[in-house]
Amino acid sequence: MKIVLDKSTLINYMNQYNDNVYSLASRMNVSPSTIYRILKSERNVGSNLIVKLLKAFNLAEKDFDKFFRFISSY
Repeated sequence: MKIVLDKSTLINYMNQYNDNVYSLASRMNVSPSTIYRILKSERNVGSNLIVKLLKAFNLAEKDFDKFFRFISSY
């Protein structure tokens, strides 16, 4: 199984928080290039990034399914 980010949800949350790539990266304590790579599907999301993303938008672990879904990696 692979964890996939719903990019449209991320963009919606970024708009709600008046975030751009730089402000979100700053709040997550990651480089802006990390956010760009995620948005372009050039990078997968790992557990650290998942936690940082949820915290950036004041979400709890139970809100995981707002941003992420599992897909078969076959």
